[in-house]
Amino acid sequence: MTLFQQLSSTAARLGHSPAVVLRDAITGERTELSYATLSNWVSKSANLLLDVFDAGLGAQVRLDLPAHLMAPVLCFGALATGAAVTVEGEGDVSIVHEADDPDGGDLLIGAGMAARPVSPPTGEILTVVDVLGQPDDFVDDPGDEGAWAIGGRTQATLLAEPLGGQRLLVATDRIDEQAVFTLARALPHGVGVVLARGFDVEGLAKVVAEERVDGA
Repeated sequence: MTLFQQLSSTAARLGHSPAVVLRDAITGERTELSYATLSNWVSKSANLLLDVFDAGLGAQVRLDLPAHLMAPVLCFGALATGAAVTVEGEGDVSIVHEADDPDGGDLLIGAGMAARPVSPPTGEILTVVDVLGQPDDFVDDPGDEGAWAIGGRTQATLLAEPLGGQRLLVATDRIDEQAVFTLARALPHGVGVVLARGFDVEGLAKVVAEERVDGA
């Protein structure tokens, strides 16, 4: 079984239960994705990555993003096609955030509402609008659990390392390798994740209590 297959199975079971919650200390933002929405958007992003960028088995998709709700979507979208995820160096497809690099990358995650760009992107850069315009079903999962996932680990390795609990905390300002490990080991097994960015120790303690986090 692949990570995409396991996530799809879990989403069918948990439906509108929250999968990912984003908390931002600076803006006070609290947004969440249900398992149903996460699964749907993962399928859409996988369709775009494969059909537009030919990012399938053997490809690398670079996530150069702050902690953002689209990060787990695009992470699992890449894994669904059989591509590996990287958070540094070069990738066959580069996904960047508007606040960091508004004119770079292949796919731009906007700084506006619903991850849309604040300013019109230049050139051939695609945006979240293009992601959400893709078909709802992804039917080209190569079914290769031995495909490389991230950091020298295969999808099968990550699936065999499930994280326990009901909801885990990932306190980070940017998506790094450890954050991807946690997302890949938690969400497919029905363990929710709280992405918390910009918090000090006291603020994180409040987030943990409010979101009923039972692991970090």
